[in-house]
Amino acid sequence: MTSIFLRKKQNPAYKFTAFFFYLTRDSMRNLDYIWNINDQKLTPFKRWRLRMIKRGIIVTECIMKNNLMSYASALTYNCMLAAVPVLAIIFAIAKGFGFDSFLEERIRNSIEINPEILNTILGFVDSYLQHTKSGVFLGVGLVFLLYTLLSLTTNIETAFNTIWFVKSSRNIYKKITDYISVFILLPFVIIIVSGLNMALMTFKSLLPDYEYLNNTLGTILHRSPVLLICIAFILLYKLMPNTHVKFKNVVIPGIVAGIAFYVIQYLYVHYQIKLSSYNAIYGSFAALPLFMLLLQISWSICLIGGQLCYANQCMENYAFERQSYDLSRRYRDTICLLLMSKICKRFASGNTAYSARTLANDTQLPETVVRILLEELTNMQLLVETHNEADSVSQYLPAIDIHRMTLKMVVKRMDSFGSEATSHTWKMNAPEWERLRTLRYNEKDTLLIDV
Repeated sequence: MTSIFLRKKQNPAYKFTAFFFYLTRDSMRNLDYIWNINDQKLTPFKRWRLRMIKRGIIVTECIMKNNLMSYASALTYNCMLAAVPVLAIIFAIAKGFGFDSFLEERIRNSIEINPEILNTILGFVDSYLQHTKSGVFLGVGLVFLLYTLLSLTTNIETAFNTIWFVKSSRNIYKKITDYISVFILLPFVIIIVSGLNMALMTFKSLLPDYEYLNNTLGTILHRSPVLLICIAFILLYKLMPNTHVKFKNVVIPGIVAGIAFYVIQYLYVHYQIKLSSYNAIYGSFAALPLFMLLLQISWSICLIGGQLCYANQCMENYAFERQSYDLSRRYRDTICLLLMSKICKRFASGNTAYSARTLANDTQLPETVVRILLEELTNMQLLVETHNEADSVSQYLPAIDIHRMTLKMVVKRMDSFGSEATSHTWKMNAPEWERLRTLRYNEKDTLLIDV
């Protein structure tokens, strides 16, 4: 084993990779000074360039910290597993309203992937629906369908919550109602969009003499797939994370991700024929690895775009956030006391309870750090989390009578939070153990050699 490790360290590729990660880690660690630059004194171009550098740092650092490429691989597998059940639900709903044939035609014309893969998937969907009529689908099949559907959407939400450093996801009731509603409405959205395209094409054919208007409508029809993809990415970035995301911060990333996704799809369709060596190795099976590669790249683009949304919203406070995990215990406890004080004062005044966002705005602290600390204080049973019925936003109230909640009590609760492994104390000298616990809170200092 030692010889294998030594050979690995002598490998030039290993040395280059290790040097790259060391250089990246070291350079990222020393970039705090960029957030200390006063951009108000810079020219507009330099200010824009500084903000782009900040975005690049945040995206690069968070991709490595959150391990987003692993999430892209997991979502690729989930998509392969859930493709048939999800399409079966969509076609079942469309069939109930009598436009399943039209829906299939629109899917074949809109999704530019290998025809062999599309025919295979649609064949599986048809078989799925046939088994539904015969009753084979009931029972285990229904459970599998719901499992794959919820698994895909839950993993997507988990990936976006990781990007936004949100630990709590939606409850199971909200997942079922929200996600199933989306899949129920999806066939109608496809039909409405297709109808609009057909209406524009008909309107275009009625205006042959108006060259300018005719060309304008032709451009709109030609660019409509890109526009729809961009809108889909914008809605995904806005609605999927279980936190408040400002709309202005998702527009540009949604457009960039949509254009990148369209370009990747175009390259996949028009250049897969040239991969003759790949087809020679895999034969007719080559379509599947190429399709999985397309899904992997597509999810990578999607998650990187989500990370860019996070960079837009948290740009100014990220210098504090990137150091939040290295904060001293004293500084961290002081912030917790500040949050507790604000919440108790708000409760005493009878005003609306704080949410993580409003408390972050009031204290001028990053929302991500405030949310993490509020969750810790809730687990310590110092706060109670409630939900606003109007928009389901989490709000926080004191869990103890504010007239009995003192500073020392909160500090002691934070100090004693967690397991103290009392089952192992019998292995130690009991008098020494109790004396150390007593002296810890004694104002008089003691030499350790005297304990």
